[in-house]
Amino acid sequence: MRIAINIILIAVVSLAARAVGWQGETRSTNSNESSGDSSFEGEEPVSTEGGTRWLSHRESQMLLRREGGEQGLPVDCCPSTLEMVEPKGGTNQEGMLVTLYSDGENKQRFYELSCRQGVEGKPCRFMDRKLHNQSRCVQKYSYTYALVKQPSDSTKYQPRQNHFKSFPPKGSNWMLDYIRVRSGCSCEVTPRTKRKRTSHKGKHGKNRRVSEEEPN
Repeated sequence: MRIAINIILIAVVSLAARAVGWQGETRSTNSNESSGDSSFEGEEPVSTEGGTRWLSHRESQMLLRREGGEQGLPVDCCPSTLEMVEPKGGTNQEGMLVTLYSDGENKQRFYELSCRQGVEGKPCRFMDRKLHNQSRCVQKYSYTYALVKQPSDSTKYQPRQNHFKSFPPKGSNWMLDYIRVRSGCSCEVTPRTKRKRTSHKGKHGKNRRVSEEEPN
């Protein structure tokens, strides 16, 4: 039983790593480029972090050259950081806290793509000036499967479709479930709401009629 769990654990970790690992190449390259303080000759350094200040066209081009490098790699409007985590627990699709399987050195690892420090909630970079203050960097989440502990009878657990019918085997205290992980830092633009104009036409018309009747 323990050998079977270890085999499935290895499969879970490897497949989860493949699912999000492809994002690491571009994201980590941009992160490394932007972490340095070097700037092009004759140019003043521009802040690479998210902020409230709008960048002019010249400043934006400087920042693109700095982070994109000589290869001209794409640059994120909301910078992110790729990291590997070893959580002890997680949150499933029903919003329940679940305990992740671990046995000594055998721990489940997941790749998470998080908003860089100081970026979340701030305006996006490279935005049009008119849309700058309407934009925000938002942390995004997705779900990946993991080996979690079976809920106890006392735990309120809403029954749902079993996506892994061949697992777990009978008598096992562990099951496969989806848990939430950070999957990127996205730029969202919120439209401005139009203010409703209050009409005083009726009130003015009534006052006008009263004033016309006063001479009598």
